[in-house]
Amino acid sequence: MKRWMPERQNLSPLEQRVLDYLFDHPERVIRCKAEDLAKTLFVSTATISRTCQALGFRGFQELKYALQQELQRDPGGSEAPASFPLQQHVDRFRRDFEETIRRLDYEKIRQAAELIHESPRIEFFGVGNSLFPCLEAAKKLTFAGKWCNARTDWDDLEVTAQSMSGTDLAFLVSYSGETRSILHFARTLKANRVKMISLTGPHPNRLEKMADIALKGHMTDCCFGNLDLCSRFPMNLLLDLVIIEYIRRWKTPSQSGEP
Repeated sequence: MKRWMPERQNLSPLEQRVLDYLFDHPERVIRCKAEDLAKTLFVSTATISRTCQALGFRGFQELKYALQQELQRDPGGSEAPASFPLQQHVDRFRRDFEETIRRLDYEKIRQAAELIHESPRIEFFGVGNSLFPCLEAAKKLTFAGKWCNARTDWDDLEVTAQSMSGTDLAFLVSYSGETRSILHFARTLKANRVKMISLTGPHPNRLEKMADIALKGHMTDCCFGNLDLCSRFPMNLLLDLVIIEYIRRWKTPSQSGEP
């Protein structure tokens, strides 16, 4: 499978998403249909087909056969994390970091920092694994002197969304950008004319279309059964960059802790 990776740079972002999934979950891919894979990755079956053809295969069935042959030659390519070579996960983390940096939109980072500066109240909305980047970012911004919160209770989030106004700023964090509760909060916030910054994974989603600024991190799917092992560190990275830009531009050295 490693011989396919040089082709990655020639693929579209959606096709790269398909290739990354093939690389990380080969046993899962050989057991599924193209329609099932498309639903899992939020892409079309046409994208699956184009990816297969870009890799030199006539279609999805031919690619699955090649994957099966690869796994028979390399039994270490099992789906379960316990039997994956650790290097494969190291490569996944490195790829996520490098792709997030490569696609970084510096102007959006600047605009997001400016919204922080202009907003008297800032709230972070995230649930599940996406809550943790919110908690860390809210803590850092609080220490930087901004009034902000990352709430953990659903009822608190609901009341907060309803109480915010057009002078406030909301960060909405969701890997898929399709999380039902986050989309619900986003609709409430938009009705109240609250400025919104979305932070999602790389694929197109509804949340980014509702936001004033859409930040996107590259995160590769990784699951063990129903356990989501996809790392959210690209989200932490992007939030850190926004906070650092805010501190750099609007805090004095003594306030920001810089020498």
